[in-house]
Amino acid sequence: MKRIAFLLAIFYCLMSCNNEVMNGLDKPTDDTKPQIELIMPDAELVHLYSTATESENTIDTVWVLAFNGSGAKLWVEKIPGSQITNNGYASQLLPKLTHEPNLGETIVCIANVDPNPDTVNVSYSSINSYFTIQSKGYYYGAESLPMYGEFVWQPATGYTCEMTRAVAKIQIQMGTGVSIADSIGNFSAENVSYKIYRGGGAGTIQPPTSGVSSGGYQYLPPIEPRYLLQKENVTEQDINTYIFEFPSSTHIASGGPPTLIPLANPADSFYDERLHIILEKDNGSAPTTYYRLDFYNPVTKKFLDIQRNHHYIFTINEVRSEGYRTIEEAKLNPGSNIEYTIEIGDGATRVASNGQYAIVTTGGLDTVVFNISAYDAPETVVYARFQLPAEMSSLASGTYNSIELQSITPTYSNAYYDLSPSVLTNVNTPITVKVRPAPASKPLDVVTFDDATGVLIFRLGNIKHQVYFKFTMN
Repeated sequence: MKRIAFLLAIFYCLMSCNNEVMNGLDKPTDDTKPQIELIMPDAELVHLYSTATESENTIDTVWVLAFNGSGAKLWVEKIPGSQITNNGYASQLLPKLTHEPNLGETIVCIANVDPNPDTVNVSYSSINSYFTIQSKGYYYGAESLPMYGEFVWQPATGYTCEMTRAVAKIQIQMGTGVSIADSIGNFSAENVSYKIYRGGGAGTIQPPTSGVSSGGYQYLPPIEPRYLLQKENVTEQDINTYIFEFPSSTHIASGGPPTLIPLANPADSFYDERLHIILEKDNGSAPTTYYRLDFYNPVTKKFLDIQRNHHYIFTINEVRSEGYRTIEEAKLNPGSNIEYTIEIGDGATRVASNGQYAIVTTGGLDTVVFNISAYDAPETVVYARFQLPAEMSSLASGTYNSIELQSITPTYSNAYYDLSPSVLTNVNTPITVKVRPAPASKPLDVVTFDDATGVLIFRLGNIKHQVYFKFTMN
């Protein structure tokens, strides 16, 4: 019997804070019994990436299915979350499979769907028909989120399966230097809440080959109020909303399948019935006032689709006037009296941003594996680049830019580490950041070196970004 290694990659879009990613599980050394490894990188709270909560990583039940080259089902196994090692963490291991996959078979992993799917009649092309997800339209964070992944069984290249969540994450926060006009004065995280309107009420577990799924949709009624990130004493359920993907740039939800917005250029034009958010400001004894936020990219000047496994975070930078007097009035007008930014992720696993530019790093387990016979060779820790907004062609002259290797723990008197490069140099193409332990001229005790940990410190302007890694001898 064999085990498969599953990789649950969480690529989200987020906003502004330092981020730290801890190392995951060591890969199994017994190749005769490979395991399924579930790897869920954190989603750190920055414009493009944020720390994943435990609930975002938790699996209630995972179904493992095997299909042949024609898409016919070969076998199905159900694994409860109680049998998963480190369930809820960034790295998880599934137990041994009863079945043994064969070379070239497609292995599909489906987590946290509705119970009792039809595992008898399912084929690869009918997964969405037989493995359904709840249709209430949203999650709050306490529930286990639906996830999907697949890979071709090839022992020579490992037993990992990259999975993505079938929902998008929505959050709102106040900007660091938000300016409140004197005529308002009381716009804060303590008295502002929000609700999402006109979203998709159902979704599909298996993603489309391209674009956004147009699976079954229905009107999503207003939900209980959510709050801004800075509100005191909030829980994850208070600030997070997860909604299904939806072609919201060009369509609206109206009780059935998506309906095309009746405009010549729907992705470019405001339309009051498209997916939107309404902020509600509690003014105490005075009437509540309302603001509208749209999923709109001010650079491209287009409205956005809601994509699965993305994190949309709105940052309120400026409030220039009081809100509208009624929800209806706010819904009919674009949010011209409030300024905000919204960014979406591009697939990178770790990003830190100050709202203007960002450090983007991509790596796997944050674990560097060194071969004892060649331990002095440089090993890749992470791939890194910086990202600029469309308005900037290069970093401003004098911008602080450095990559540092923090002390290795535990420390060894005869250890030597060589880091390259020492600055971020590429905008769009990632550079390779490598660490070389103990060149031949400075020999290292490779036995005691096993399981040592370190951290790379990236700095760009006022951004500080940390990536942890671990040395493991094989």
